[in-house]
Parts: sequence; C-alpha cells; structure tokens
Amino acid sequence: MIAQLAIKVQRTIEKYRMISPGDKVLVAVSGGVDSSVLLHLLHRLSSRLGCSLQVAHLNHLLRGEESQRDEQFVREMAERLGLEAIIRAVPVRETAARPGLSLQVRARQVRYAFLEEVAREAGCNRIALGHTADDQAETLLIYLLRGAGRRGLRGIPPLREGLFVRPLIEAYRSEIEDYAQKERIPFVTDSSNLKTDYLRNRIRLALLPHLRSEYNPRILETLATEASILAAEEELLGSLTASRFPGVVEEEEEGRIAFSIASLQQEPVALQRRLLLEGARRLAGPSSFPWGHRHIFALVDLLSAPSGSEIDLPQGMVARRSYGLLLLEKKREQPPAPWDHPVAVEGVTSLPEAGMGLRARVVSREQVRLEESSPSLAFLDFDRLIPPLSARNRRPGDRFYPLGAGGEKKLKDFLIEGKVPRSARDHLPLLVDREKILWVVGMRLDQRARVGDDTRRVLRIEVVPHGR
Repeated sequence: MIAQLAIKVQRTIEKYRMISPGDKVLVAVSGGVDSSVLLHLLHRLSSRLGCSLQVAHLNHLLRGEESQRDEQFVREMAERLGLEAIIRAVPVRETAARPGLSLQVRARQVRYAFLEEVAREAGCNRIALGHTADDQAETLLIYLLRGAGRRGLRGIPPLREGLFVRPLIEAYRSEIEDYAQKERIPFVTDSSNLKTDYLRNRIRLALLPHLRSEYNPRILETLATEASILAAEEELLGSLTASRFPGVVEEEEEGRIAFSIASLQQEPVALQRRLLLEGARRLAGPSSFPWGHRHIFALVDLLSAPSGSEIDLPQGMVARRSYGLLLLEKKREQPPAPWDHPVAVEGVTSLPEAGMGLRARVVSREQVRLEESSPSLAFLDFDRLIPPLSARNRRPGDRFYPLGAGGEKKLKDFLIEGKVPRSARDHLPLLVDREKILWVVGMRLDQRARVGDDTRRVLRIEVVPHGR
C-alpha cells in the first residue's frame, strides 16, 4: 500500500508536470530529513513516473567534521539505493568576498551553479530540490518583512526554468518527519539550522511558533496557500507584461531601451511599474537585481517630469526623459587598460589598479591550517606552480579550473555564474603563473593549485590594504 505522502507528492508532480517519462532527474541531497525523504520517495515512484535518478551532494566545507559526516552519509545512502552519487567539495567561505553578499546567499549561488553544472555533465534534464510547504511559508514571511512586492510574495515556484522541480512543495515538514519515522529513513541534522543569526531560522524557530500559538493554529497552511495564489496571479501578470512590452517600447538595443511615454501612460500605474521593471531587468542581464520600490516609483515619477530630467539607478543605469521618450540605459564605461605586476613569493606586491596588495611567503605544509582559508587568504601548492608569478586583470580567452568544479571553463562564464557585476570584472585581480590562472582573488582557487596530501611546500598569500 502506497503511503499518503507518496500519493500527495505524485499528485504534485503530475499537477505541475514536473517529471515526464524518460526524464533523467538529478536529486539534490544534503542529508537532512527533507532531501532524504525526497530521494526515497522519488526512488519509490521512479517506475511509475518512468524516470531515472542520480544523486548530487555539495560539501560546502563550512561545518568541519559535520560537513564530512554529511558527505559520507549521502554517499552511503545513494549506494544503498543503487544510485550514482556525484559529490564535490567547494570552500564556500573563500568565495564570499563581495561586499554586501552574505555567506548564506553565496553558498546558495555556489550550490545552484554546482547543480546546473552536474546536470549538464550527467545529461539530466530535471533537478529535484527538497523545498517544502514550510519553506514556502518562511519565504513568504521573509519577503513580506523585506517589502518585496507581489513578485516576491509569490514565494518559491514549484517549477523554475523548466529545470528545477520541487516535488515536496505542497508537503508539510510534519508529514515528512512522520514519513521518515514510519519508513525508518535515516537522515542527519544540520546544527546551523538552530542558530538564530539567520533571519530564516528566527522565523522558523520564533516567529512562526508565536503566530501559531497566539493568532492562527494553521498559519503554515494559510501562508502556503497565499503563496500559491500569489504565484498563479504573478504568472498571469508576467504574461500580461510580456505581451504589452513591445507596444510601449520605441527602440531596444544593447544597453539601451527607449519607452514611449504616451503609450506607458495609457496603462494602469501597476502595469507601468512592471513594464519599466521588465526593461531594467533586460538591461541588467544575468546579474543580481537589487532594485527596491523607491527606484520603480522614481521611474514612474519621471514620466511626468520636465524633458531633460534624469535619475541614477542601481547597476550603473541611468533613466532620462527626452521629450516623448523615457530612455533607460547603462552608463558606458571604457574598459581599463591591461595591467600586470610581478608577484614576489616573499614579501608584498602592490596592485594599485585593484586598490590592494598581496603578501606572500612560502611555508611548510605542517605550518598550514587549511580551515583558515578565506576570501582574502589562500594556500597554494608551491611546487605545482610554474614561475614567474604575476597578478593582472582579465584578458580575452582566459580560462579557469575552479576548485571543486568538474573541469575547466571560460573565466567569463565563471564570473557570470558568480554574479560578479560586469563593471567589476575588468578590475578583479588574478594571480597567475606562466601557464594558468591560480586564484581569482577573493573568489576561488584553481583546482590544479590546491594543497593536497602530497604537498610539501605551501605558498601562503593574502590580500592586504594597498600601500601596506
């Protein structure tokens, strides 16, 4: 007899057309109760769904022995189910250098990039994630507290980009934990989920229990339902925006969109905002999009401002009213001149163009604690380096083998996946030897320069303030 949770998950999969016969599904498994139950349910349903499964696990190297325990747990779970597991380790802390980017956000970006890369390598056309209805409720509250607007309040989509699927999105954690207990499914516990440093944890551990006990015993169901309703309405509004967009645009070219003010003003204000936001998103490309309500309201106000009025916007954009047009464009910057500085393996090298310096010294392997690695401190196997060493900005055709990745890739693609703003890419320092990039400073080491079991000498190199 099939369990109620399995029936519920199968209905969710069918309702949103998440998985079709012949699909190859990459299941992201952390080892926690949600992803462990997800893997067992998909394994149980795979013959009915007509799909094949593969397991992926990313060790973020953030929790010491606990991270190693999780990795081994997932490996053994996959073996018991007769599934192949692709497991990699990425020192996420070393990649969290960008100002304003939290370690949690960076870890999420690295994790999604890893899953997409593994899916491509393994030929998987679906990536299954373990988000639940509880996650949906928590996300809705996070966006509500931050003032995200309707687009944010739609919560977590069950299906995204035709690739990511969330079969547990309509299941509650209590159901999942009951299923794990009844079916004797093992799982591990992430101790960081109990830390109240993070907003999501505070919502789960404090705010939701308070709302449940004092205001609404079914608060999870209420929030999850609201998110589902808003998601459906957002899909409709998104389609409406896409269909109206060509009618309000006079001209669109790379780095510039000219809106017809007369056409925009014929639309309701709510649609004006969405159309302008869509134009900004098209100009922003794949980079992050940190716009708030005030930016969109300022754009709408510009529609009725005098000709020649102008406002600066995030991500190097500017909006200007020019007679009957509202021009939204990216500020054009001249690429910086190439620069290249020899790096001393003992001492400090000044990099004035990058506003920093690099202090290097060679030490024995016994003197190194790899857990001290950070965005500003790297350890490289000195005997694998091919001198001379230098620091420079990027060049056309640069390639890089990111630590923990499956192989070499274009540096440009790595920076795009890392959400590095286009304006910052030409200024980012690269530590190189005669043949390859060794370290994208502040982000990631090259796999070929990593410290291994056979390493004897280590180049310890750290970022220091310019002029020190």
